[in-house]
Amino acid sequence: MKKQTIIAVALFTMGGLLIAGAGLSGCTSAQGDGKTLFIAGSYGAIQRGVYDGALTVADLKQHGGFALGTFNSIDGEMLGLDGKYYQIGVQGKINPVDDAWTTPYATVTFFRPDKVIEISKPLGYQELQAYLNSQLPTPNIFYAMKVTGKFDLIKARSLTKLSKPYPATPYATITQNEPTFEFSNVESTMAVIVSPSYTGELSYPGYHAHFINSDGKYGGHVLDCRMISGKVEVASLPNFTINLAQNNEFYKADFTKSSNN
Repeated sequence: MKKQTIIAVALFTMGGLLIAGAGLSGCTSAQGDGKTLFIAGSYGAIQRGVYDGALTVADLKQHGGFALGTFNSIDGEMLGLDGKYYQIGVQGKINPVDDAWTTPYATVTFFRPDKVIEISKPLGYQELQAYLNSQLPTPNIFYAMKVTGKFDLIKARSLTKLSKPYPATPYATITQNEPTFEFSNVESTMAVIVSPSYTGELSYPGYHAHFINSDGKYGGHVLDCRMISGKVEVASLPNFTINLAQNNEFYKADFTKSSNN
């Protein structure tokens, strides 16, 4: 990749979290090892109305083919799975994505699972999360999960593109007012990023899941589900890098105030 990007490299130290700026060109060996989560923008920024895209999909692909996020002006949900990127639009319709499209927020990795968890009995969404948490070594690092199986229910939503000037309505209110849709008796794959609680300003806290059904026609941001059976492939991500937006929206965002204001 010839384009140079400026990213912040986050390192865990004995004294806490150190975030250091670094100029990098292309994908580093650390990012390509399947142990690193790349964060484009930040969840705290999008909560404060930073909706202009900064990095392109082509940029994201340099950091992996497993991705969750959204597009410029929060135009639908982003899903990257098995190296292919999709836009999930109105009522969950799957649309093709151009490499030139931009994103204000995304989490990306090279998915290389190191654990497989079998699901052999029906579990609701909260039950599934609790069971998976019990199988993880620690809640204090990131994880990427590929959940494949049969579901008798998936409740989902997608983001609706905004027009400028962007509304002052808090992002949390916008998402709560988005229409939801339900699917029954489907075979689907979910891409999940699990973020530790202390990183809530950087990445969507807890379980962030987008799904696509087996024939690739529809999907969405998962709000609820009931899984009948299947498997969960898990990749532990003890490292992360973050690329902060370089635009007026981000520079003027007020992080001293609650994201709900």
